[in-house]
Amino acid sequence: MPHPQTVLTRWIDEARDAGVPAAAAMTLATAGIDGRPSARMVFVRAWGVRGIEWVTDDSSRKARDIAERADAAGVFYWPALGRQLRVEGPVVLLERVELDAHFARRRSETRAAAWAWRQGDRVEARGDLIRLLASARSDDPHEVAPPGWVGHRLEPRSIEFWQEDPDGVHDRLIAVRAPTGWTMERLAP
Repeated sequence: MPHPQTVLTRWIDEARDAGVPAAAAMTLATAGIDGRPSARMVFVRAWGVRGIEWVTDDSSRKARDIAERADAAGVFYWPALGRQLRVEGPVVLLERVELDAHFARRRSETRAAAWAWRQGDRVEARGDLIRLLASARSDDPHEVAPPGWVGHRLEPRSIEFWQEDPDGVHDRLIAVRAPTGWTMERLAP
């Protein structure tokens, strides 16, 4: 069996190559110190043997949860391919140079938006957001992430692969990281 994180990379790449919309979007589940769960979609910026990476504002609920409890779970779902991938593990902060590299690859519109406001701030009206964005667009090209932005990497300790079968005998494999390497087991669907 290939390295589980290599398979993770292959599955995301195959979904992108197949034209699956938002193939690199993952449902990210976190919980704060109070244990209350929270889930949302994130656009994954990188994936591979080091883990799964995304960027966000440190004032976001996900960033606050991770700061309190640095563990998370994620789910990728590609219905057109009949595939689902679950991942769990600790989350670490990216170095500033890694964060800025991810940020620089974003579209200029989303870079300007990140500089225009703090994620989750309350605003009176949509027009306020439009004015803030227009002001941010008139500034510099925003090649680096704004203050308060962070990057995270989920370092998998388990990865579960699920492949649909029309007869209901779905392939379900779980890879678990041990101190000596990865172990793989088959699970009943």
